[in-house]
Amino acid sequence: RLCWRGVRPVNVDAPVKYLAACEGGVSHFNYLRDNTLLTWMHLRLVLGFIVRLPLLLFRRLRPART
Repeated sequence: RLCWRGVRPVNVDAPVKYLAACEGGVSHFNYLRDNTLLTWMHLRLVLGFIVRLPLLLFRRLRPART
């Protein structure tokens, strides 16, 4: 959403270490719940885009003011 408002994204390196199970690594990934939430988020973004599409097209197609 920040990109839609013109804010430029910044890539930042982040140190990450994935521990094996024998090193005490634990996964809290829940396949059904996490994929359902991900799908719901994408659906909301796509529907929001469709709702805003007429305004975006209108802004792009109208003559520029001088």
